[in-house]
Amino acid sequence: MLNQKLKKMPLTKNRVAKDNLLIGFWDIKESCDQLFEMVYPYLDETEMQQYRRLTHDRRRCEWLASRLLISTLLGKYQKVYYNQYGKPFIEENYNISITHSYDMAGVLLSKKKIVGLDVEKMNLRILKVEKKLLEEDEINEIKSDTKIQTLYVNWCAKEAMYKACGIREIDIKSNFRLEYFDYQNHGDVYGYITKGEYRKKLLMHYFEFDNYMVAWCAE
Repeated sequence: MLNQKLKKMPLTKNRVAKDNLLIGFWDIKESCDQLFEMVYPYLDETEMQQYRRLTHDRRRCEWLASRLLISTLLGKYQKVYYNQYGKPFIEENYNISITHSYDMAGVLLSKKKIVGLDVEKMNLRILKVEKKLLEEDEINEIKSDTKIQTLYVNWCAKEAMYKACGIREIDIKSNFRLEYFDYQNHGDVYGYITKGEYRKKLLMHYFEFDNYMVAWCAE
């Protein structure tokens, strides 16, 4: 049974928030073969074709782990569909956001809210791309003692906003912005999306765990 197999999966975090939000993460320690053995009885031909098109083991592990994580949170296997913009959804009337970074997979589900979720493993390489993420005045506002963490909040939050808004042909640097904030290991900050006539303000939530940064929103 799938539920018996899922009990063995290493669920790292499982949060139930207000408004029927479900958020979960786990560290992927299994091989692709181990993950595939757990999920393949539930895959239909379309899903098998999607899986076969993935050529890298890491991407295959992410694909499998996210589906097992969704099933863990909801208690049964759920097929993941994609709309014309590549945004995932499932048939159980849940809005969904999926994220991966290194060996961490994450899923955010809500029946009432449009959601966006991003997780990133933190390292010093963020310093090489800060000018691709932020405008010069944004970079100058960051405190030096929490620069790495603050950069990752910006990265994760902008990615989560992108997933939630569903707009394509949008630039993460110029069309997304966070208000000024003093970094803590968890907190809230407002984010703004501007593109032409489109304007959106979102309350972003972030937290740090196990050297990963997470940001999410639900509206």
